[in-house]
Amino acid sequence: MEHQLLYYLRNLRCFMHSLFFQKKGPLAKIWLAAHWEKKLSKAQIYETSVQDAVEEILQPKVKMALRTTGHLLLGIVRIYSRKTKYLLADCY
Repeated sequence: MEHQLLYYLRNLRCFMHSLFFQKKGPLAKIWLAAHWEKKLSKAQIYETSVQDAVEEILQPKVKMALRTTGHLLLGIVRIYSRKTKYLLADCY
């Protein structure tokens, strides 16, 4: 029983690592926006789909902690905010 739990936790950690810490992960840019907002370029902000990211958070492949969900939502808000700033700057 204990070995199965350790195996599950290792696989979960690997899965979460692939979601957030790989450069091409589905939520990697969202995570970066939440923690290192200045690291994302204007092009990366433009190519990030807020709608797809929200859907990924609402229907995760693996259950996420509430704290992790909160960090991701903060990242979405920061990306959306920068997108609106860029749009406003382009209008003038």
